[in-house]
Amino acid sequence: MMGQGRCRRLSMAVLIALPAMVFGASSGSAGEVKGHVQDAQGQPLPGVSVKLMKAGQEASQQQTSDAQGNFRFEGLVSGVYAAAVTLEEYAAVDCPGVRMIAGILRRLEIKLMPAGSEQASTCKVIAEP
Repeated sequence: MMGQGRCRRLSMAVLIALPAMVFGASSGSAGEVKGHVQDAQGQPLPGVSVKLMKAGQEASQQQTSDAQGNFRFEGLVSGVYAAAVTLEEYAAVDCPGVRMIAGILRRLEIKLMPAGSEQASTCKVIAEP
C-alpha cells in the first residue's frame, strides 16, 4: 500500500507532466520547417536565402539552401510563420501562413523563376506527420 506522502508526490508529478503531454510543451515537441528550392527546369538551386519570421515578432531566422537546394529550420515553437525566399537574378517569393504546430514538420516546395519571367515564382506548403 502506498503511503499518503508518496501518493501526494506521485499526484503532483502527474499534474505537472499532464499539460506538457497534452499541449506538446516538452523539449522534444518543437516543430520544424524544411524545404527544397529548384529552378524552372526542376534543377536544385544552391545559395538561396530563406528568411523565416514568426507573426508578430521582429526577429527572424535565416538559412541558405545547400548544393541540393535543401534547407531546414528546427526548434520552432507553435505559431504562424512566413518565409521570404530570394536569390539574385530570380523573382523572389513569399510563403505566408506557414502554421507551425509542435511536433509537426512543414515542408516548403519552392520554384524560383528568372527575374522578368512571365511566370511567377511559387511556394507550396505541405504538412507531414
